Amino acid sequence: MDDLDRKIELLKTSLAATWSGLAKSSGSADDKCQMRAQAKRCSEELRRCLLIAEAKQTREHARALSDQDGRTLPKPNFRLLSTDAATEAAGPR
Repeated sequence: MDDLDRKIELLKTSLAATWSGLAKSSGSADDKCQMRAQAKRCSEELRRCLLIAEAKQTREHARALSDQDGRTLPKPNFRLLSTDAATEAAGPR
């Protein structure tokens, strides 16, 4: 697990704890406002980290595809048949 994964897990835990605390809180309106602001900051940072992780995974996937030692995926061997050819291939009726 790298630093980004650890940060994502920490933000998820912090966000869950903040919302849980807000739900159970009987504090003042100012305390609740601060908790909501904290949840919003956490959520924004988590979203940013998830976007970075997704971009990193996409880059790694693209690199893996390009690192196939010059090999490319085999070209499919499709044959197009007309309806007459398909009927002939099915045999006489």
